[in-house]
Amino acid sequence: MKKYIGVLTLLITILVSIILIKGKSEAILEKQETIIPLVSAQSLIKQDVYASIQSQGVVMPSLELPLISEINAQVNWLSDNMKAGASFKKGDTLIKFDKRDYELALISANSNVFNAEVNLERELAESDMANKEWARIGEGEASALTLRKPQLAQAKATLEAAKAQAEQAKRNIERTTIIAPFNGRVRKNNIDTWSTVFIGTPLGLIYSTDYYEIRLPITDQDIQFTGLQFDGKRISEENQLDVEIKSITLQHSNIWNGKIIRTEAETDPQTKMMVIVAKINLSSNRKNLLTIGQFVKATIQGLRQTEVIKIRRSLVRDNAIWIVDESNKLRKRNIIVWRYENNMAFIKQGIFFNDKLLTSRLSTLIDGMNVKVKSE
Repeated sequence: MKKYIGVLTLLITILVSIILIKGKSEAILEKQETIIPLVSAQSLIKQDVYASIQSQGVVMPSLELPLISEINAQVNWLSDNMKAGASFKKGDTLIKFDKRDYELALISANSNVFNAEVNLERELAESDMANKEWARIGEGEASALTLRKPQLAQAKATLEAAKAQAEQAKRNIERTTIIAPFNGRVRKNNIDTWSTVFIGTPLGLIYSTDYYEIRLPITDQDIQFTGLQFDGKRISEENQLDVEIKSITLQHSNIWNGKIIRTEAETDPQTKMMVIVAKINLSSNRKNLLTIGQFVKATIQGLRQTEVIKIRRSLVRDNAIWIVDESNKLRKRNIIVWRYENNMAFIKQGIFFNDKLLTSRLSTLIDGMNVKVKSE
């Protein structure tokens, strides 16, 4: 019996297996329902935009003038507006020098002019008499000396020299008074009342407050969006860019409007960037105070681009974005970005008509996947 136990066990196993197979229940296949994700998408609108270029700089005077003495004299009077930091208006008297010596010089010069005029009249009469006398008794051609031509020329030259001296004396008297040539402010004063100055003595330093300038460094990626030639030349009025200058303080922010008037043809040695210069007309911005040396931020209105789509920069990946097409399918669009500004991207090409920008975050993004759109 022992030799038949293995065969018997095998037969029993086969029999049980057959019974289990015959008696198993039928599996019912259930149809799985496809879940279509609900996403948010926004319409894309084309618009015309200007490149907004950011920079910063320090306010400088547009016109700065060193005052230098043109005479030797003593300071008789010094205006309170000639103190460092003081403001003045065009036409204000800033400095007066002792002019008595120059008034005496003018009297002497006028006297010389009068004597020269008398001498010229005498020479004219004598020359006329010499010509008549030669015509009456002379023979042949008379010499210039006989006709008193050299004497007449000398008298005329003497008169011109006397007039020049008189004019010089008048100018010296005018130079005894320093008058402000523009609305401005004193940066530096080197003299005081009763001090003596000589020709070439520095009197002070003043600057105009009608216009200010700001040097604005431009990054390499922004240069192409200015449309300017960095050749150091002044920009024509029709090509000058608008610029908004902002100064932020603890209390409030002030805004001034200006123009980009020129470029610099050299790289700034500190920032290693190209520089453009903004000019601010203070006469139209009087309500807000702007001072020399003040740090400001600038927003420059650069080139204009038509039919640009503006989206969040975070939605652009490897120059591509995900959109929902008109059939409610996800599509990956390769795009051309015209410019990035802060957290925004400006798309120039790659968007089709009726495309909507996908703004939802999905765990899986498959090109051609069906979605349901909930418009933003």
